[in-house]
Amino acid sequence: MTRFLSRVFVIRLLAAFMICGAAAPARCAEPSPAASSAPADPAATLDSVKQSLKGVEIKLGDDNLTDADLVKLRGALDPLGAQIEGVIADVTPKLAAVKARLDQLGKPPDLKANPTAAPEDPAIAKERDEQQKLFAARDDLIKRAKLARLQVDQLYAQIAERRRTLFANSVFQTSSSILAPSLWMDVARDTPHNLGAAQASAVELASGFFQAFTQRGAWLLGVFAVALLAGAAGAGLLARRFFPRGKSGPAPDEFQKGVAALWFALATIAIPLGALLALSALAQWFSLSPDEYKPLSDALFRSVLRFAAAFGMGEAILAPRRPLWRPLNLSDRVARRLMSLLLLLAGLISLGDLFEGLDEVIGASLPVSVAAKGTFSLLVGLALIRGLYRIVAAPEADEDPALGRPAHLADEGPWWPAIRFGAWAAIVAVIGADLVGYVALSAFLVRQIAWTAFVAGLLFLLQKAISEGLELAFRPNSHLGRALLASLGLRRERLAQIGVLLSGVVTLTLFGVAALLVLAPWGLQSHDMVGAVRSAFFGFKVGDVTISPSDLLFALALFVLGYTISHTIQNWLEKRYLPLTQIDEGLQASIRTSVGYIGLILSLLFAVAFLGINLEKLALVVSALSVGIGLGLQGVVNNFVSGLILLWERAIKVGDLVSVGDEQGHVRRINVRATEIETADRVMMIVPNGNLMTGVVKNYVRGDRIGRVRIPIQVLWGADPEKVRETLLDVVKSHDEVLGIPAPTVLFNNLGPNSLDFELICFVENVERAGRVRSDLMFAIFSRLPGAGMAIAGGSSAVNVSLPRIEPLLERYLHGDPENKA
Repeated sequence: MTRFLSRVFVIRLLAAFMICGAAAPARCAEPSPAASSAPADPAATLDSVKQSLKGVEIKLGDDNLTDADLVKLRGALDPLGAQIEGVIADVTPKLAAVKARLDQLGKPPDLKANPTAAPEDPAIAKERDEQQKLFAARDDLIKRAKLARLQVDQLYAQIAERRRTLFANSVFQTSSSILAPSLWMDVARDTPHNLGAAQASAVELASGFFQAFTQRGAWLLGVFAVALLAGAAGAGLLARRFFPRGKSGPAPDEFQKGVAALWFALATIAIPLGALLALSALAQWFSLSPDEYKPLSDALFRSVLRFAAAFGMGEAILAPRRPLWRPLNLSDRVARRLMSLLLLLAGLISLGDLFEGLDEVIGASLPVSVAAKGTFSLLVGLALIRGLYRIVAAPEADEDPALGRPAHLADEGPWWPAIRFGAWAAIVAVIGADLVGYVALSAFLVRQIAWTAFVAGLLFLLQKAISEGLELAFRPNSHLGRALLASLGLRRERLAQIGVLLSGVVTLTLFGVAALLVLAPWGLQSHDMVGAVRSAFFGFKVGDVTISPSDLLFALALFVLGYTISHTIQNWLEKRYLPLTQIDEGLQASIRTSVGYIGLILSLLFAVAFLGINLEKLALVVSALSVGIGLGLQGVVNNFVSGLILLWERAIKVGDLVSVGDEQGHVRRINVRATEIETADRVMMIVPNGNLMTGVVKNYVRGDRIGRVRIPIQVLWGADPEKVRETLLDVVKSHDEVLGIPAPTVLFNNLGPNSLDFELICFVENVERAGRVRSDLMFAIFSRLPGAGMAIAGGSSAVNVSLPRIEPLLERYLHGDPENKA
């Protein structure tokens, strides 16, 4: 029942996709907001957009806007741009239709230049005037929409520049060096006041907690806390026991490692995330989250989540206690020390984040904030130095003199030097910025190091799990692989290639997303990467040409669908229908290949029609390319056309026995460019189709498959020719494969100086058996003729047997013996 329902679902899904592609691809696929928001009244929509753009310009004139305010304005421009694109998409085809009508009506007759011309029908003149007014109105709408789109692009650029300026001012703000004595003197002066403010905030927060618990009931908080701890413990056990991750047992494959590591990392991150969200909801319900403490609560939220992510990623990727399940090729020593370094860095960064949140809550002075940021940034840099030294350092007994480095780093892979170089560059940048007075830049670099490490770890886990899973799913012995082999008729090696290609596409996509995530905090988000990608995907203009990658992808999908259908029909013809007919193998191959070519051409035409390419412009491009085809691709075109002629004329078919030059073999395949001929030596000849059309080709089975066998035979003088003929015919008739019609014959070709020359000619039903039959006949002739008293010329035994009988006969004949003469 489940299999039946799944088949019904697949059939309905394919039917919906085919209807979507044939009837309304824009509505089914919903490729762009512009297509789904086509306005009913374009003029009113443009008026509304103009008013909204004016409001955005007014707000953008404020010089005190924060980055969050600019983000909101940027977001307000996105629907406006979608409405503008909707107007253009709605009016453009209507404008083209009106222009086509005007072209069909033509220009009015010029009675002044040609007074004898017949007057125009008033109905046609009226129709032309109406169409011209309609054309002018719609052309005006297009111009207004393009002007509004230009205004939106200008506002995008202004917001992007403002955000880049804010980012640069916040990150590259100069302050005192972390080693400056004046900074620490100011910190010592402001510390008592800051400690008092922190103590007052703590007392106020504690009293608020006590009051809330007294009013709402502390028992409810206790029950909630117990339930939360129980849920976290259960989720933790599930995360650890979903896959066996012990130190012993059978070694898992790469796919099992990737899935287990990804599951463990996500589960480890999800547990504290759920707990924090639950605590946040509980705090709001108990009124324990006043707005003035929000920076500290947000910092606490980020710190716990950061430490959980570091622990989860470290346990998943490094697996210091589970070497069998370690997806990286690392030694146990390196894995343990990297895990320690990761947790230390996560702890230092989280503490620094908490201090920043506390400084914002208590309103700490600027020197205290700068000192806190600089101190934790410096500690992170020193921790990186210590961690790298502990990883690389090894005792003398662990040194490998052949490699010139520690033995535990012998198999760490080629990526290890690049990671060390990047780590040292980050250390120099963090500590250097901290020492020269760019404390904000140093703190920003520290946060980006943590963010980049998290993105890289998540990228590694996703790429390993998905890529290995795709390659495993597309193996010929998998369930999916067997289904595809049975349904589509793909080759086993083709199926593996599809899995590898899909894995590569997924890997490139993941790397692209990871690059965007890493570069986003550096101010590149001012371009609104999602909006830019969406705009680029659903179409952008280069001059008067609209480039739409989405249309290209949909057209490619349509082409692949059409080609898949034609390939399925080919397999059905080859395996189901054609074997039941009486058509010979060569014609079956021609039909199958022709269906493939027709399907390929139709799929290409459908894809081109979906893109809306003007065939007239395409003809111009083809005519321009014809010069290059005539010069550089003449041979390719000649071979292609020759291949089509061979398929349709069928002078040479698959399975035919042919001779090309000095080579003879069977035609195995007629391709677009060349024909494959397999010789008797199992050598595959690749002959261009043009050579087969212009050269001399012997086809031994063109009319039928009957083959002729010719065996020349020389016997010595003294043999009776009639007896030779009878003996040869008896040998031939005794062979089962020799045909009776045409009848075999023996020709007396020559009276040689030393022999009598005969030729045996017979026919076999299958020309491919001619060589075997000829060999059998020669074996039989060699044994029959000497036994019948007739020696074969050229053999020593023949001379010894025949000479005693021939010499007396010759002697008597030459001396005139009348008895012998008679």
